[in-house]
Amino acid sequence: MVAPDSHNAPHQDPVSWDRLIEDLGPASCIVVIDAWMGSKLKGLLTAEDVWQETLVLAWTSAAQHVWKDTRTYRNWILTIAKNRIHDHARWLSREKRGGGQAPALFSEMGLEMGLQSGASLASLLPAGSTTPSRQASTNERAAQMRQALLGLTPEQATILRMHLFEEREMTDIAAELEIGLGAAWYRFRQASVAYSHLLAGLVSQAVNPKPGESA
Repeated sequence: MVAPDSHNAPHQDPVSWDRLIEDLGPASCIVVIDAWMGSKLKGLLTAEDVWQETLVLAWTSAAQHVWKDTRTYRNWILTIAKNRIHDHARWLSREKRGGGQAPALFSEMGLEMGLQSGASLASLLPAGSTTPSRQASTNERAAQMRQALLGLTPEQATILRMHLFEEREMTDIAAELEIGLGAAWYRFRQASVAYSHLLAGLVSQAVNPKPGESA
């Protein structure tokens, strides 16, 4: 078997995988996933769970993606996540009506892929690509981002998430929100300033907690 070229197919190269995933901005991906999940689905699993499922599905089906660039790959990754969310949401809808087959949850996915009971999905990824400390750091960063977004107005949070996190074109965003392009950019710039200030404060608080607070 010929090893994948790390330049032409970094998403299939175990050595390149770790750096590639970091380049995607995993914390921001988790924020996007969280925004796509409904409240009922969040009672079943977390955005972090869906992200882990997504990484495993992306790695194990890497041959289905033709490499172009990091942005295109990020969009493909998020499409996998969105499809996964839809799978879970459809199951919830069918369960409410009293029937339907449940999709494999993150714990069950591993069993389907040959993992021993209790083993982590992360063990299906290239060795060393995901460590508990890195997962914790990513999850903490995602939590800070989500909290900062909550400090914005709903209009600001929506446009910031769509352009900054989902990386959608502003022309498409303006059309969807039914506002002018100039107004969309103005709202985004205001949101960016407010968000940056809020996030910086949360990060600073985490690094330098007040007396009586844990780091």
